[in-house]
Amino acid sequence: GYFAQRSVLLTGGTGFIGMGLIEGLLSASPDLQRIYVVVREKKGLAPQERLVRLLSSEIFNHHAADVKAKVVAVVGELTAENLGLSEEILREIRENVSVVIHNAGLIKFNRSLREAVTMNVLTTLRCIELAKSLRNLSAFIFSSTALANSNISGRIKEEIYKTKRSPREMIKLALETPSTIDKEVKIRSDLIEGQQNTYCYSKQLAENLILEEMAGLPAGIVRPSLVYGFYKHEIPGWMGSSQSGHCGLIRIMVKGAGRSMYGDPKSVYFSCPCDHVVNAILVLAVAVGTHPPSAKAPEIVHVSNNVEVNPVRTKDMVRYLNEEAWKNPCDSYAFLPRCKIRNGLRADFYFLAMYVMALFFFIPERIFPISPPWMRSFHLVELQRKARIYFTEISSCITDLSLENAIKYTKNLHPEDAQKYSFDPSDVDYRKLIASSISWII
Repeated sequence: GYFAQRSVLLTGGTGFIGMGLIEGLLSASPDLQRIYVVVREKKGLAPQERLVRLLSSEIFNHHAADVKAKVVAVVGELTAENLGLSEEILREIRENVSVVIHNAGLIKFNRSLREAVTMNVLTTLRCIELAKSLRNLSAFIFSSTALANSNISGRIKEEIYKTKRSPREMIKLALETPSTIDKEVKIRSDLIEGQQNTYCYSKQLAENLILEEMAGLPAGIVRPSLVYGFYKHEIPGWMGSSQSGHCGLIRIMVKGAGRSMYGDPKSVYFSCPCDHVVNAILVLAVAVGTHPPSAKAPEIVHVSNNVEVNPVRTKDMVRYLNEEAWKNPCDSYAFLPRCKIRNGLRADFYFLAMYVMALFFFIPERIFPISPPWMRSFHLVELQRKARIYFTEISSCITDLSLENAIKYTKNLHPEDAQKYSFDPSDVDYRKLIASSISWII
């Protein structure tokens, strides 16, 4: 196979999708050499300690110790030149690595433009610089998002949409005048070019950076929509300990602590299981590594359903969530799980009630910390607030996603490989996906 005798450099390996990628790479070939995972110290844990904890997850239980030993933690800082790697490790990586997967990034909607550009665009530049210095670069894959082009009306194609400002200009602005860039975004909405927030814009900039810097090189971009638990896997529904995004939202809804969904009930609910994202990244790496794109632009793949392929609606997802939550009861509830779609004044009143509840429980939670942090009242309010922003401000801007490349790659898979690596959205039973995700949570 393609990954035999290869070594891979991975960023963002300690997150939800990153852990899935490590597991997917270990399963891809018994002759895989190394997976270098760039890790920094966090909460007092050294990178190697974080890796040991990561590999103790149940998702790696079926891998032998000698297989897991192929995963190597390297201390680094993604915003620094050469990712802040030591000279010894840098030499080893330049000599041995042929596949780079840049999966790290800031995923929060409400951060300053300076921070979003630094964490999503500058880090991409650093990864590109290192990739271009490798002795034998075979594939460079960037994990983006289907939200990157939410300022585009109509069907979003699997291509790069040019930004008015160059990525390097924005990086320079962020690094040299950090206070100015944040003041500017408050008074000049055109700075983020019609995007709903800095997250979407920074991902669009990062894609433009790859277009500029990787011309003629084997590069690919994967754009997943909302990511839920694993679908076809030994552990169905697995989402690790992820509390972010819609993994966090589904957790609180099952517990009855989140009882509101937002947006148009009839709109398509663009989403995908985590293993589809992992499969798309691996398949695209093989594709650009064996048949580099003939055009100068990188190859792009959407990982999602759309209005033609498996167009599940928001109201359907809410119904599945409610019905499956009742079929698979938790051991404890904040309230009975009964989620409803709320918009406008109904949503405003709901939020007011949530804030009142949070204030009421704030002091008791500090004195008697019996609930896990993700179940504490203000955290629940914050998750609901983010969900409202997503569904009313961002998701509503996306009307459709092209899946031409996604369908092409899945159809071209060998029948044996298709059983393992398909990311065809028509295969997904969304009720089953929700049911397995809930089973994992409880």
